[in-house]
Amino acid sequence: ERIDRAVQDHNGVSVKPRGEGDSRFVVFRGASDAVAAAADIQRLLAGVEWPTPRPIRVRASLHTGLAELEMGDYYGSAVNRAARLRAIAHGGQTVLSGATFELAQDRIPDGVTLVDLGSHRLKDLTRPEHVYQLNVDGLGTSFPPLASLDAVSNNIPEQLTDFIGREEELAELAGLLRKTRLLTIQAPGGSGKTRLAIQAAADHSTDYPDGVFFIPLADVSDSGDIVQMVAEILGVALSSGDPVAQLTGYLKSRSMLLVFDNFEHVIDGAGIVSGILGKAPGVSVIVTSRTRLNLHGETVFTLRGLASTWDRAETLLQTDGARLFVESAQRARPDLVVREQDLEPLSRILELTAGLPLAILLAAAWIRILSISEIADELASSLDLLQTSMSDVPERQRSMQAVFDYSWNQLGDRERNVLSALSVFRGGFSREAAAVVAEASLTDLDDLNGRSLVSHSYDTGRYAVHELIRQYAAGELDRDAARSEGVHRDHTAFFSALASQAFDLLSSADQPAMLDMLEGDLENLRVAWRSSLSEGDADSVRNLALPLFYLYETRGWYQSGAPFFGDALEIIDPTSWKGSGDSPRPLVSALHAWFESLLGRPDPAQATAAVDALRLASDDEALWVGLQCLSLSLAYSGGDWSAIADEGLSLSERIPGPFWKAAMRNWRAGAASNAGDLKLGEKLLNEGRGVLERLDEHWYLGLSHGHHGTIAARQGDPESARDLFQRSVERSGMIGHLRSLQLSLTGLGSANLALGNYEAGEAAFIEGLVVSEQMGLVREMLQALVQIARVRSETNREGDAVELLATVIAEPVSSNQTIWEARSILEIATEALGELETLLPPAEFAARRETGAARPYQVVVKELLDSRHL
Repeated sequence: ERIDRAVQDHNGVSVKPRGEGDSRFVVFRGASDAVAAAADIQRLLAGVEWPTPRPIRVRASLHTGLAELEMGDYYGSAVNRAARLRAIAHGGQTVLSGATFELAQDRIPDGVTLVDLGSHRLKDLTRPEHVYQLNVDGLGTSFPPLASLDAVSNNIPEQLTDFIGREEELAELAGLLRKTRLLTIQAPGGSGKTRLAIQAAADHSTDYPDGVFFIPLADVSDSGDIVQMVAEILGVALSSGDPVAQLTGYLKSRSMLLVFDNFEHVIDGAGIVSGILGKAPGVSVIVTSRTRLNLHGETVFTLRGLASTWDRAETLLQTDGARLFVESAQRARPDLVVREQDLEPLSRILELTAGLPLAILLAAAWIRILSISEIADELASSLDLLQTSMSDVPERQRSMQAVFDYSWNQLGDRERNVLSALSVFRGGFSREAAAVVAEASLTDLDDLNGRSLVSHSYDTGRYAVHELIRQYAAGELDRDAARSEGVHRDHTAFFSALASQAFDLLSSADQPAMLDMLEGDLENLRVAWRSSLSEGDADSVRNLALPLFYLYETRGWYQSGAPFFGDALEIIDPTSWKGSGDSPRPLVSALHAWFESLLGRPDPAQATAAVDALRLASDDEALWVGLQCLSLSLAYSGGDWSAIADEGLSLSERIPGPFWKAAMRNWRAGAASNAGDLKLGEKLLNEGRGVLERLDEHWYLGLSHGHHGTIAARQGDPESARDLFQRSVERSGMIGHLRSLQLSLTGLGSANLALGNYEAGEAAFIEGLVVSEQMGLVREMLQALVQIARVRSETNREGDAVELLATVIAEPVSSNQTIWEARSILEIATEALGELETLLPPAEFAARRETGAARPYQVVVKELLDSRHL
């Protein structure tokens, strides 16, 4: 509070913390205001009675420069420099940059003086800074030497641009440097290994009294020259005799940090590093390499791509990848402003580059002649965009092609064959998949991992190839058409079999494992799906269709599910299919009808035609699912699906195992309940539920509890309904079945409303709204708004209720009905609005109705979702 008050008194504004959680980032109208505020802050803090053994002393820095105001926050070199200037100060000390001194020196407050501390290299590694100290009468003015790079011997190279992001990586490296003396930063070319190592060395320079030294090995062609390179940099004159012994003799009593950069091409010289560490206990080593050194005591830090996702526009430039792109682009085009419409293409650029810093820099350079959207489009079509003609960039880094050529040329034939075959995978792969598709042994994977060409996750046990490396390797695979065809065929066969195995788990307690298995390999399954369709492989399409259907349905991916199966219909030629099965077109058409129904476009004719064709085939499981698709289409069209569900019950008798019979009872019970036969519905549910509970099944058991809750509510038993809906929420949540969650949360809200538990009812409706919004189901969102309006009406918030109902009525989609309602949403909302008309004065009613009708439902939904966090 004292700091904030001093800031306000001198025309300053506190923006947000920077760095440590208790820090302050403040901007002022002028440099003299900043000096006066800093002096007051130090006086105020000096007068505090601290409840600590020693007084808390605050360090501060003042710097003046241009900063970009983006998305409500300040960014750019000036901000970074202020932070680096603060980093060299000590507790109780305030320092100024030369720029601030020049502007403020003629308007220094009484009792304040400025002392010249000379020129210092800051740890941002850019140009030196002339530093001044602000002295306040009555406060301490004697401090240790500034903790700048000049405090120790070093040859850390000056950088032309600021270091962006990587705060978490720097913190992790700091912890590792306290534990190990040999730290290898390993990553593919272009990952920013060198820049990170240099920054880490600069940040910890004062930990090594005898200096920090950078040893570039890019131009060293023979490992035998490493010792001479180190000696020259340290200023050690080597005479005749053993050069390693002379070097280690020089180092043995010194406390020093050596940074060996680009070690991969002289990896046979790793023993030199081992010798230094063995003879010089005060020396620590950081190595950057595409390949680990494989030495005792080596700690490998695997560097990933920059963080490249953000949750909302305001946090865009808090994302390292986005900051790097924007700041790099603004150097090429200083007038560049990132607009709302640029966020999606920028996200695509960062996804395509997978956060690789060099790739981001090369992409950003094109802003001179292309828009952000055009860069994204060009990058999606070709890696050739990622190149530069700048003369001060090393040849090996002038394009991503050159970077990967460098790595490729270091591989043997076996490694090249394995890596090129691994390029067929998307989104990672398992060890088993690599063995079958790419004939990759565990040793092969470990070797490629050691070369930074394949990454491994200890959490999942899966492997991945960086997307840009994958594209390069895919190009190499395509050079051999016959081999490429065989690898792709093996990939399709493997994932077709995997999908079939996953579907076998549908009828067991392993449903969560089934869904996780499918989701983990979703990209690979999609590749196999497209390949099966293009090859006319009926067996593979059938194996993939049903598991993918259940995954898309469970996760609520309706917006993508409809075109996924709809596009397949455009490809399928029913007359030319290979394999033992029938044409998959009827099954795919039925699945497409399912998603179309959920998106408000039910087409019973399409679903009926699909089921008619499936009846002529010999695939009972496919027909069983097809009948459910037809039932849903009829339900959303206001039709009766009892006869279709009866057919499903009869069909389930032919399918081995109790699961199919129990699951189909859900559908028949729903039809009975919807037709008003609650006793039959309850009987069917009770018959099926026992079987599903013994199987410890989740998907249909969650729906069963929800159906039973609906029946209890219609029987006038809201307490039982509430308990059943709660059980459905819990069971559906175990596998993340979103639509079942949405239905049950809606029922739970209604049950609580009937019991007078208005707060719990509204909470359930809003949680159901969250799920509906995730799935993109407009009808269900409108239904939730009607339900929330009911709560507002019951809790003396009639005006709010009128606005919500008017919003619903104004939306054309409200003319549709939801699955358990016989009337449209529009009819229900209109009736509810009519009941409210008598409860408000006419003028207020008209005004609130007009306000609601003018507001899009999307805006209302967002406000309600945001209200959950208030």
